[in-house]
Amino acid sequence: MKAAYQTKQKQEILAYLKNVAGQHVTVNDIYAYFQQKNIDVGKTTIYRHLEQLVEQGLVAKCVVDEINGACFEYLDEHHHCEEAVHCKCEKCGKLIHVKCHEEAHLEEHLFEHHGFSVNPMRTVFYGVCEECRKKSKGKK
Repeated sequence: MKAAYQTKQKQEILAYLKNVAGQHVTVNDIYAYFQQKNIDVGKTTIYRHLEQLVEQGLVAKCVVDEINGACFEYLDEHHHCEEAVHCKCEKCGKLIHVKCHEEAHLEEHLFEHHGFSVNPMRTVFYGVCEECRKKSKGKK
C-alpha cells in the first residue's frame, strides 16, 4: 500500500470526523459544516477523501439504504462499527449507533438455530428514536 497523501482538506475532514467521533455523518453534514465555517471544500473532494480514509481504516462507511446514501464514522481504538447495532429513526432519519451485548444473543441464535450469519455493518433496525417519541407525546 502506498503512503497516504495528506492535503489540508483531508486533514480538515479528518479533524471534523474526530470532533464528532461516535456519530454517523453524511457527506452533506460535512459539506454543511465546512460551508458554515467558510472553508472551501467541494462535495466531490469530500467523497474522495472519505473513501481514502475508509481504505486506510480510519473511517467506517455504513450504507443503510440506497435512498439516503452512506454514513461515515471516525474509528479510534475504542470505536468499531462492527461491534454495534444500527438503529434508524423512520421519522427524523437519524442513524443511532448502539453498543449492546444483547444483540450478540440474537446473532448467536440466528447462527446456531438457523445457520444464518449476520453482517452487523449491513444490519439496521428501523423504528422511532427517543427524541421523536417525546415530540410525538408532546403534541398529544
